[in-house]
Amino acid sequence: MIEEETVDEIVFQNTDFKFIAAYEAYSRRFKETDEPEERHRLNELITKLDTEEISYPYYYKQIDENDKKSGRRHKYHRVKVKGSRKFAYRRAQQERDRIKRHKK
Repeated sequence: MIEEETVDEIVFQNTDFKFIAAYEAYSRRFKETDEPEERHRLNELITKLDTEEISYPYYYKQIDENDKKSGRRHKYHRVKVKGSRKFAYRRAQQERDRIKRHKK
């Protein structure tokens, strides 16, 4: 009977924001997979990122590689937030209220 090798998740004390975000992606993928070779690959990637042997874009490209094989797609994209000045917001709100009041 062959014993299955257990691979543990690596924990780092790095407080860099970019690294913390990368670690979250690593941790999520680590928990999703049960394959020891995939867990070894993830451990190797996060260790290389911590020692600055690889760049962040390369790291995310390698992390997403597994998703492409399984047919899953995660996009790391930015969301555009539209803002306005306080005066403009209040004026628009007053106009909406006025229109709502007269529609009755």
